[in-house]
Amino acid sequence: MTTIHSSAPGKAVLLGEYAVLDGAPALVMAVERRARVRVETGAGTHGRVEVPQLGLAPVEFRVDDSGLIAWDGPDAARPSFQRARVLLDWLAARHPGCPAIAGGVRIRIDTGELYQAGQGEATKLGLGSSAAMTVALAAALEALAAPASSDAIASRLEQALLAPYRAGQSGRGSGIDLAASLHGGVSRYQLTPNGARTEPVTLPDALHLAFVWTGQAASTPDFLDRYARWTRSAPDAAGRWRRALTDCCRAALETLDHDDADGLMTCINNYRQLMGRIGSLSGAPVVSESLDQIARTAAAHGLACKPCGAGGGDLAMLAGTDEEALDKACLSLAARGWPRLGLTTARRGLRLDSSPA
Repeated sequence: MTTIHSSAPGKAVLLGEYAVLDGAPALVMAVERRARVRVETGAGTHGRVEVPQLGLAPVEFRVDDSGLIAWDGPDAARPSFQRARVLLDWLAARHPGCPAIAGGVRIRIDTGELYQAGQGEATKLGLGSSAAMTVALAAALEALAAPASSDAIASRLEQALLAPYRAGQSGRGSGIDLAASLHGGVSRYQLTPNGARTEPVTLPDALHLAFVWTGQAASTPDFLDRYARWTRSAPDAAGRWRRALTDCCRAALETLDHDDADGLMTCINNYRQLMGRIGSLSGAPVVSESLDQIARTAAAHGLACKPCGAGGGDLAMLAGTDEEALDKACLSLAARGWPRLGLTTARRGLRLDSSPA
């Protein structure tokens, strides 16, 4: 019997939301809050998947004679379970006949660090819990079927995971969160004709970041849906604003070459304004009322601010060169119900550990 532990960090998109879908270079930071997976092999014909955050009983499955997973019980059909289901179906097809996957494997997926605890149900924070879970689970089962180092498995999965991950999101998403979970650190991420490209980058030494919870969870797929409908219905206007987003992303990347914190702050503020305009045109409250107030407070303290993600809620990112001003702004925001989250950079992405039980 073998036990494998894997974990992958969440993410915070620093710049490039929406534009990354059009091939613009984006900035993403892996954050040290992790999805954690434990996989245990055992005897028997049925496997089991346990995901505490979904509030479901363990979901059982077996691999039929054709090598496909047959899911047992009604919980397997629930929408909240579909990302795990799509990924497991894909992995079974990727490793046909793997005895460890086919018989008696027990899987526990824990994404609690990527949620905000509170009264009643925990709330998603917008830190890419689905992508972190995808990377951690895929890596654990990949290691079970074809053992290798964390780095080798991350390399194996980098391009392969994008298709099943998008399938679990109804075809949406750029994969930027997958890249952060796989590699850690701060990265430049871009979709190219030859696939996704991820490169490590260094933020300006003088720049300090803080992340504030807006108090409202947002649905990224819903916002991406509205954005896609707008680009189809108003292609000329959409094209102009999409090019503006892309130009801002490129300008931001140039500031990194010169260690220019002030220049990056300008790009961050410009990007928020562009996101707000695109939200208005597409009928999506990308820059919500709460985020607008957070941005006004940030500006009063000499800081830059933008939504961190597709917008509509989740996180706001504050950036500045004066750490004391950043702390004061966050204290002011916390007093008004927008608390600062203790997010630090995850220097390492995927982690794997396997051992005989």
